[in-house]
Amino acid sequence: MLALAVALSACAGPQTFKEGKALLEQGHIEQGLAKLEEAVRQEPGNAEYRIGLLNRKASIVNAFNGRAEQLRQQGNFAEAEKLSAQVLAIDPANTVAQQGMQAIALEQRHKEMVAGAEASWRRAGEADLAQALDALRVVLQERPNQRDALALKSRIADEQAKKGAGSGKLAAAYRKPVTLEFRDAPVRSVFDFLGKVSGLNFVFDRDVDPALRTTISVRNTSLEEAIRMLLSANQLEQTVTGERAITIYPNTAQKVKDYQQLVVRSFYLTNADAKTVSFSIKTLLKAKDIVTDDRLGIIMMRDTPEMIRMAERIIAMQDMADPEVMLEVEVLEVKRTRLMELGIRWPDKATLSLASGGDTLAPLTVASLGGINRGRINVAIGSATINANQVDTDGNILANPRIRVRNKEKAKIHIGDRVPVITVTTNNGVSSESVNYLDVGLKLDVEPNVNLDDEVAIKINLEVSTVVKEIISKLGTQAYQIGARTAGTVLRLKDGETQVLAGLISDEDRRSADKLPGFGDLPVLKRLFGSQKDDTSRSEIVLSITPRILRGLRRPDLMTAQFDSGTESNVGGRGPGPGGGSPAAGPQPAAQSPEAPPPAQPAQPSQPSQPETVPSPMTGGDEAAPQPPAGDSPTGTGTGTGTGKPPGTDAPRKVIQ
Repeated sequence: MLALAVALSACAGPQTFKEGKALLEQGHIEQGLAKLEEAVRQEPGNAEYRIGLLNRKASIVNAFNGRAEQLRQQGNFAEAEKLSAQVLAIDPANTVAQQGMQAIALEQRHKEMVAGAEASWRRAGEADLAQALDALRVVLQERPNQRDALALKSRIADEQAKKGAGSGKLAAAYRKPVTLEFRDAPVRSVFDFLGKVSGLNFVFDRDVDPALRTTISVRNTSLEEAIRMLLSANQLEQTVTGERAITIYPNTAQKVKDYQQLVVRSFYLTNADAKTVSFSIKTLLKAKDIVTDDRLGIIMMRDTPEMIRMAERIIAMQDMADPEVMLEVEVLEVKRTRLMELGIRWPDKATLSLASGGDTLAPLTVASLGGINRGRINVAIGSATINANQVDTDGNILANPRIRVRNKEKAKIHIGDRVPVITVTTNNGVSSESVNYLDVGLKLDVEPNVNLDDEVAIKINLEVSTVVKEIISKLGTQAYQIGARTAGTVLRLKDGETQVLAGLISDEDRRSADKLPGFGDLPVLKRLFGSQKDDTSRSEIVLSITPRILRGLRRPDLMTAQFDSGTESNVGGRGPGPGGGSPAAGPQPAAQSPEAPPPAQPAQPSQPSQPETVPSPMTGGDEAAPQPPAGDSPTGTGTGTGTGKPPGTDAPRKVIQ
């Protein structure tokens, strides 16, 4: 009974293992692995079963993990989570699956946060906008390359730039539309009027000239745009000192240093070189306070908020992952050999020798030469051979490597042998040997260059070499004769396109004959009087290469690739449109409003200029102001329109709706 039980258990193991493999081939993963595990339990010492189980588990787990990662990147979280759960059912300690489950949960949370931030942004309230930016900040802190968060942040930034974004109540006041009509009015009076309309508080530096006057004519523009025009035209600058407070000061280098707010920002680079990016910032933005840490890939910068935002955009364009491409290479060598040897190989020599006397050991003497006759001459004739041999050989050598390589980096493939070459060196009578190795076989060097249009330029160098024969020198040194075929080219392929490089052909045809003189040259009977050997060898190498772009280059949109950078003297300052930075520090020529001035009034008789008491645009009180020249009609208008008196008699006037 014991022997029968042992015999049955010995037969059960192979059958269970076979059933498990069949179930796996049919796609029944859990049942098939269970059968393989059962076979291992039945025969714990069977190495084949254990290796088979481990290999099948590893291949299934790797396939599921790869597919789950693809689905997660595509946003199909349900299927990705299902695959990761199957992996954990097979291998509960699999780290990749555990990290995949965590990444799926984090990605789902980020999706929900981005959706909530977008909903808050759509409501367009100040508190809602702040809430949206806070949510995006959290998402980008946990995952800096989250695409949806980056896209929403870019859209919010673009809209803020168009609206002249500030923050909080100041931003709402800046977006308020105003219409201004002032001619040769005191600058402080114009700002007083703007403060009453918007509710902002303007504080003037003591160095701002109280007698400074300005002319401005704008209609239905934002308050920020109107303030910017006034500042730029009168060589003034502003800084925000409170939620509703703005300080106006002269636009001089010293005052800019005293009032301008600076921030410190650290940029953590993932792909780009810190020194290269730092050089770009210094060159383009003229930034001075910048420090790099190559060990951690950090750039620390201290500058104005406008300069920091420009540095962010420049770094975003440079800190991009290098493209990667998977090269699927197939090398096929087709070799065909034909050998035919047919005919009769006749003896090619006859040997005559003298036979000695009765005693075979007795030496041959001159006296014995007299008795030479046919009986004392030995004859040795070689044997005749009939050759009828034909050999056909077809050989295929296939190499199908797949190699992943980064953009503009070299990848090398060598499939073959390293043949030792021994070199003997003699020095002062002492010989020493050194061994060098020569690579023989298939050598392939590729260098891809991924372009923006999903094309890959590939530089290829192919060499196929074989050992033809060994060569022994006179000193006994062994060397080899190497036969090689090489090809080098540069080609450009689309993603997934296959290119075949063929035509590396070696064709050899050898014929040799061993025949009787004269008779062996007869046209028909030459095979009877000789043996002929025909040896034909032909080989051809075919290379096919297919690039698969795994991570390509993305052409940035125009909003990312082009943005305002200020003026030559003030890099990062405000440009002529809304949403820029501050005007340049330093002396600037006096400028008028971008809007065209009102048409000139009819000429009036000249009147002497004298001070006149006029209503203040801010308080309605009296203020001494010089009489404008004849033909001019200075007026001050809020969000509304007004009509002055006849030309030459108008005083500065405001009309407010």
